[in-house]
Amino acid sequence: MEEDNSFSSRFTKKSQQMPLYPVGILGFGLVAAYGLYKFKSRQGRTSLYLIQLRLAAQGTAVGIIGIGVLYNIYTDITSKKSKS
Repeated sequence: MEEDNSFSSRFTKKSQQMPLYPVGILGFGLVAAYGLYKFKSRQGRTSLYLIQLRLAAQGTAVGIIGIGVLYNIYTDITSKKSKS
């Protein structure tokens, strides 16, 4: 049997495995959209602006990873309490 490898089926599968996957994609999209919007009205050097935008994107990714770790710790603790 051949699996359906369309974008929607892969996205749904990843979303079920990792609940914060859509949040990460949304965060990336928001940072990219904000960067494109502000790019036309920037003052100063382009390289500095791109470095700051990269820092914002990395901060978003690290924040989402941190939230994911805290969520996993919380679910582990609550599942251990329910088993006891």
